[in-house]
Formats: sequence, C-alpha cells, structure tokens
Amino acid sequence: MGLEGIRPRVSVELVASNGVVVLDEVSGKLLLLIERCGSILCAARSLGIAYSRAWDRISRAERLLDARIVEARRGGRGGGGARLTEAGRELLMLFLEAYRRVHGADPVVDIAPGRGMDAGFLLYAGSNDPLLQRVIGVLREEGILIEAHWIGSLNGLASVLLGEADIAGIHLVDRETGEYNVHVVGALARSTDIVLVRGYRRLQGFVTRRPMSLEEIVEGLLRSRLRLVNREEGTGSRVLLEHVLSEWAGRLGISGELSRIVKGWNNVAKTHVEVAERVARGEADVGLAVKAAASLYGLEFTPVTWESFDFVARRQSLSKKPLREFIEYLCSEEFRELLESIPGYEYCNETCRVIQGADK
Repeated sequence: MGLEGIRPRVSVELVASNGVVVLDEVSGKLLLLIERCGSILCAARSLGIAYSRAWDRISRAERLLDARIVEARRGGRGGGGARLTEAGRELLMLFLEAYRRVHGADPVVDIAPGRGMDAGFLLYAGSNDPLLQRVIGVLREEGILIEAHWIGSLNGLASVLLGEADIAGIHLVDRETGEYNVHVVGALARSTDIVLVRGYRRLQGFVTRRPMSLEEIVEGLLRSRLRLVNREEGTGSRVLLEHVLSEWAGRLGISGELSRIVKGWNNVAKTHVEVAERVARGEADVGLAVKAAASLYGLEFTPVTWESFDFVARRQSLSKKPLREFIEYLCSEEFRELLESIPGYEYCNETCRVIQGADK
C-alpha cells in the first residue's frame, strides 16, 4: 500500500476518572442527532447503526452515569419522540466542547430521510423470542412490512413510551405477586395511553450439554465452577437470572456481587438461540433460555419457570393496519397450530386480548 494517502485520525472520547469510556464519538453524534431529530430511530438511521445498537449505547452511558440522558418528548412524530434530559444535554455539551478543541468545528451529521413510522409499517422493539421470530417471518411473507429489534423488555417498553416503536414484547414479573406484565401497564396507564396485548406462555430454564439438576447448576455458577453465557441488561431473562441466583445465594450463604463471583457474567448473547449455540459449541457451560432454543441444538433443559410473554403498545397505534393484522394473527387458529408445534409454549385463554390501562 505504501505511505501515500496515510493520514492520522483522532477520535474524541469522554472518559471517567477510573479510565472507563463514558461516551465515544459515535455515541456523542448519536446524542446530537437525538437533539436535532427528536427521535432515537431517526438518529440511528442517520448514523447508519442499528436501532438496537443505539439503545445499547444510551443504556451503557446511563448505567455509567447513574442518570437518565434520554426521555420521552410529547407532541412529536406519532405523538411521542425522544429528547435529551438535562444530564444528557450537559453530556452533549462536554462532547461538543472537546470535539471543537480537537477538530476546530462541530461534528458534521446529516439527518437521513428514512421511512419513518408510516401507517403501512410496523416497528417491533423488545424482548427476543423464537416463536415471535417465526410469527414475524409469516407476516412478512404475507406482505406486512415489519422491522424487528431485539433490545430487551425494558428498552422495548421505553421505545413504545417514546413513540419510537409501535409494539414491544415484554416478560417482566412482579416479585411480590408473581404476576407478569399487568403490573407494568397498570402503573403506566395513569399517565400514558399504554395498553397490553396478551400473548402466550413460554418455559424458561437452564440449557446445558449434560443433564444437571437446578441445584447443581445454580451452585456451580455461584461457586465459579461453571461458565455462564449471560443475556444483556434490560432483558427480562437477565432480570429472571439475577433473581434466581440471588435467591439461591441467600440459601447457600454465598455473598458478593454476581458479576464478580459468576464466571462468564460479561459473556453476553443477544438472543435465546445464540445462548444455546454458545453452550452447544462449548463456549459456555450453561445459559438461561427458552426450551425451544435448547431443543433446536439438542441440549439438556432444566426448567426454571413458566412466564407470560405479552406485548405493549400505545392505544393510538392500534389503529395502524399492520398492528391490527399482527393482533388478528395472534387470534387465529394458524397461530395456535404454530405455537403448539414448538416445544415449551402454551396458548392462553386470553391470547390476543387487548387490556386497556389497569383493566383485567
């Protein structure tokens, strides 16, 4: 190649006192575009990154700062949108000041025209589920335009509240009652137009290459004898795993942060199938996933719990044709036959019922 045409390139990063990068150049430009677009989706498309990756960057910065940097904006596109919080604007100003010192000018960022949230397009953002992936595939074959991003239950819920996504899949349990998802909608319904669309039940458990009891798996993880493949923060599966391990740690008299005592805690997979794949390849000894993922790779499965996998949407989004068609498919006999053909799923009497607010 030679030396001709080679030039230095400097990247701007905001770094905490302990050396951890809080904001890199891509994340800084992401915040700038959110401020200009009023939308995470628009900002992500303008930067040419996946919506799920945009959420990963926002979530990571918020964890490091222990502060919200993006919040819902009223009155924007689709009745919602996103804007920077005061902490987010302060972070952006720090980035812009540093960028100007290094480059002598503001970052050049162009807003992509994008497809937007038009009436003929459905954007799903939320928890990953193998059955749902099959459903989305079927609907796409029928000509329904669906874009799906696996960003976890909590980020998916936030995307719907921000007006970024039309619908999100969630499986969030109330630890006091053991009830899934209804408590979330009930709490939000007083200040938002959020609704719950009942989905189905699925079996979550530990996947391993050899038969193991639940106690053997949990104690093996807590005593660092087994390697874990984890799920990302903000996912319902991560919340469930933390709950199970914390409960068993108390029984066994084991103390300490899970991130320190569990081997492979930061070995993270985005989907249930990816968890099973890594265990099957020997890259980890155990992971938490749905039974369908274990069956796909011929792995052993140790049940943990049946959980409700439901959907949340804004009430005004129910008028969108693709969303109506999605709900209609959940009500169909074809969907029930598909569900019953996959191990580890159960159809519910309330499947496809729309619950308005705190109604039950």
